[in-house]
Amino acid sequence: MASNNSLERAIAEVTAPGKPFETDTVNVNGVDFIGFVNAPANLRELYRFGLRHEVDFYVYDDERYSFEDAWRIAAQVANKLIEIGIEPGDRVGVSLRNYPEWIFAFMGITAMGGIAVAMNAWWSAEEMEYGIQDSGLKLLFVDQERLERVGPLAKDLAIELITVRCQDDSFHTWDAFIDGTSDAMPESEIRPDDNATLLYTSGSTAHPKGVLSTHRSICNALLGWEAAGAVGYQLTVIENPAQAQQAAAAVSTKPAYPPSTILSVPLFHVTGLVVQLLSSFRYGRKLVGMYKWDVDRALQIIEAERITSFNGVPTMSYELVKSASLGKYDVSSLQSAGGGGAAMAPEQAKEIDKQIAKGASGTGWGMTETQGLATSIGGPAFSLRPRSCGRALPPLVKVKAVDEDGRDLPPFETGELCIWGIQNFSGYWNNPEATKETLVDGWVHTGDVGHLDDEGYVFITDRMKDIVIRGGENIGCQEVEAALYEHPRVAEACVFGIPDERLGETVAATVCLEPDMDLTEDELREFASERLAQFKVPSRIWIGHERLPRTASEKIFKRQIREEILSKLELEN
Repeated sequence: MASNNSLERAIAEVTAPGKPFETDTVNVNGVDFIGFVNAPANLRELYRFGLRHEVDFYVYDDERYSFEDAWRIAAQVANKLIEIGIEPGDRVGVSLRNYPEWIFAFMGITAMGGIAVAMNAWWSAEEMEYGIQDSGLKLLFVDQERLERVGPLAKDLAIELITVRCQDDSFHTWDAFIDGTSDAMPESEIRPDDNATLLYTSGSTAHPKGVLSTHRSICNALLGWEAAGAVGYQLTVIENPAQAQQAAAAVSTKPAYPPSTILSVPLFHVTGLVVQLLSSFRYGRKLVGMYKWDVDRALQIIEAERITSFNGVPTMSYELVKSASLGKYDVSSLQSAGGGGAAMAPEQAKEIDKQIAKGASGTGWGMTETQGLATSIGGPAFSLRPRSCGRALPPLVKVKAVDEDGRDLPPFETGELCIWGIQNFSGYWNNPEATKETLVDGWVHTGDVGHLDDEGYVFITDRMKDIVIRGGENIGCQEVEAALYEHPRVAEACVFGIPDERLGETVAATVCLEPDMDLTEDELREFASERLAQFKVPSRIWIGHERLPRTASEKIFKRQIREEILSKLELEN
């Protein structure tokens, strides 16, 4: 157990003046945060940092791009955006699979001062229309699947589409867009507190909310992971010098393989964008993209590209170890494996650690609103506390639990978990009321319920938000209910999550029909598919004609309904 005094000494050593992770007080919107003196001023400077690495940056099938290649193509995008009248602060969207063009477009948008809107590529046409109108997009990069959904709406939405890897030539193509444009990066002014990204996240509202984040918050978050590792090592130096010497000796030895990882989740997720993509510019880490998640293809990539780390949602790491093909491939290059974005079951963690992580399995906790950064846990600490998502990452982050009146709670008392730090988002797009409720004096009220133990480890036990987390993807129950209510035969609908061995949770619904009306589960699911992304469509629907149970205030009693369904499922099994 690390003492508070030892931890404070370690933080002071790592963040001292003149050190790479030197910190200072930074005031943002009236709140004093801890910030890094040496953090890049903006994302363009982060990309410039990547030019130090003369290695592969992004690999996609048989395509290979260096950091310099990405810089040059991004510069072409940035210059073209300026040429066609896009100004700093304008929103430009990306809605693609994890093609190389996704990365180049994002880099170009943020390098010239635009706000990159990373649209959920799984959205239906109706959801895409909402996102385009809500964000006020000026231009959108789309691939074939997204073009089929939004192309017919482009004229009415007054949006310019740039097509990527499409057969349809009725819109401007990517190649034509950047052809003949200068590859010298523009140097327009980008201030640290300018907004850089707009990511949509589902919550307890009928529509997803747009999460705005600044260059400062993202760049500090990236250094935050590195600094937390340095603090952890310094803590070992203080409390276990012999172990620290062994670690130092291991680090001084040239690694067998350069750092690399599979881009296992979509880039519109904070995990894919910040944790996997943007952190690679600092590490000089190679990313290998996939058209879509496929466990056998992932195993092939680990062997062929000598992948050193794997970080996806927990179900992905678990699928690797459970694959019948695992023994066919050499995965000895892997030094760590884990996941975040959803709870990792203790048995899954044990299997991952035993089969592929070699003592270096781990997990963490964060949100889109915190750049995915809040807590982390791995190695022996994770083995001892498999239900914990870790401790707040020093020196940037603080985590606390509060009661219903906002008062801080002592260890082991359950309340809403809150995250503090300079990495936190700047606000919800066009939604000041939601911002005011969530972001309070620098603390993000997460909607997750849990406690901290006496060593600061965080345990999530419930959630306040009406959401389902399916394989790391947040799904707002109200959004799904709203779609079901559009069916003329549906009188009442209640949407909730049920356990799923592979995905953690999946969406389910109980529906009461209008009198004398009939409707099958398949018919209602097909109806929902026309209005929702496929992953939001309920996997199970219970349909009847009885009025749904109510609370004393006449609200639909969702907790009782869910408990009754869980009891039915237990009997089925």
